[in-house]
Amino acid sequence: MSAVAYAVGEPTRNSSPDTSIMRIDEPQFLGARLDGAVGLTDSEGQSFRLGQMFGKPLILLLSYYGCDGTCPTMNMELAKVLAKVERFRLGTDYRVLTVSFDQRDSSGTAADFLRKTGGIPAAWHDGWRHAVLAGDDVAAFVGSVGFRFFWSDAAKAFLHPNVLVFVTPEGRVARYIYGTRMDARAIELALTEADWERIANSTAVFDIVTGACFSYNYEEGRYQLNYSLLAGVGSLILGLALMGLGAWGYRRRFGRLHE
Repeated sequence: MSAVAYAVGEPTRNSSPDTSIMRIDEPQFLGARLDGAVGLTDSEGQSFRLGQMFGKPLILLLSYYGCDGTCPTMNMELAKVLAKVERFRLGTDYRVLTVSFDQRDSSGTAADFLRKTGGIPAAWHDGWRHAVLAGDDVAAFVGSVGFRFFWSDAAKAFLHPNVLVFVTPEGRVARYIYGTRMDARAIELALTEADWERIANSTAVFDIVTGACFSYNYEEGRYQLNYSLLAGVGSLILGLALMGLGAWGYRRRFGRLHE
C-alpha cells in the first residue's frame, strides 16, 4: 500500500489510508457557523468574502480543479440535478459555491475547470461561483465543516468525500448530502431545511408541510418519511374523528328522547 499525506494541517505519512475520513462526523458539525470573513477569488478574478454568499441558503461543494475524476463529475451532476429542482430557483432562492481545497489552484485553474465541466447557464451566472481560497485559509475553512482529505501516491490524486454542504442564510451548517444520494428531491428538502426559519415565518404552507413530513436518516444518508410524526398526526385525526362521531351520536339520541 502506498503512503498517503494528509492535506489538512501538517502533512503526515501513513502506510494505509484511513477510510473514515471519507465521511464527515455530521452531528459534530451540524449547526457550526462558517467564518463570513474568509476571503475568496472567483474564476473571473473577482475577490469577495464568504459572507457575501450568505443571506440565502448556500450549497457548498468542495473540489479541486486539477481533478480528472470525481470533482468534475460531481459538479456536472449537480448542474443536471439543479436543472430539475422546481421549488427553488438558483440565484433567486439559493446560491451555489464550488471551492477548491488545493492550495495550488488559482482563479485561472478555476476558469479552466469551469470550461472543462461545460460551464453554467447564463441564468445561473450570478448564483453559482467557482472560487479559490487564500492558501492560509484552506485548512481552517475545510476543517470548519468537518471535511478532510489526503493525497494518495498510488492514485496521484486527492482522496476526499464527495458531499454537498447546505448552509443556512445565517452561515450555519444545516445538512450534508453525499453525491450518491444527490437528486432533485433531496436537494429541495435540504434547501427547505436550510431555510426553515424564513419558510416557517412565511405562507409557504407546502414547504412547511414537506419539511415536517420528512426527516434525515443519518445511517442511510437520505431523507425519508417521518413515520413517527405521520403516525402521531394520524392518531390525532382518528381521535378527533371518534370524538366527533361520539358527539354526533349523543346529540342524535338526545334529540330522540325529547321528540
